[in-house]
Amino acid sequence: TPRFDWYSVTYGNGLYVAVGRLGKVMTSPDGINWTLQTTSVDYWWRSVTYGGGLYVAVASEGIGNRVMTSPDGINWSLQTTPNNNWFSVTYGNGLYVAVANQDGVMTSLDGINWISRTSAAPRNWDSVTYGNGLYVAVATTGTGNRVMTSPDGINWTLQTTPADNSWQSVTYG
Repeated sequence: TPRFDWYSVTYGNGLYVAVGRLGKVMTSPDGINWTLQTTSVDYWWRSVTYGGGLYVAVASEGIGNRVMTSPDGINWSLQTTPNNNWFSVTYGNGLYVAVANQDGVMTSLDGINWISRTSAAPRNWDSVTYGNGLYVAVATTGTGNRVMTSPDGINWTLQTTPADNSWQSVTYG
């Protein structure tokens, strides 16, 4: 059995969806029993989110476009995107927001059409989340300010962090 590295999981519309290396996707209705799905793109899928009736995954490696979408978690379509190493994607307030490990932000209203945005500072942004009316991203690089926030996903503000740790994940609950 080949070994796959799984990087992200989300839940939506009654289904868990996980993504990983070599273009792998697996789904589960209960989090216990999983089915491997087939995608046509063997990229390194780093993050997946669900919102607006769509699963959206972003990749850090691959040739060209690095977003794929699915209405059901099984059938996936590649989407046109700005070129970057996308590490994380979230959905909130009607907007998909993705951040890149090589300084980048992109947004989409529908998960299909993506627009490049300017981050608050050049950092390796590894994770983004949405909650309480605010998008929050964390980075692995920078001095004294490895967090950026945005009320709209477009305009970002750098925030002071207590330590220059390699922040790799953030969530809201």
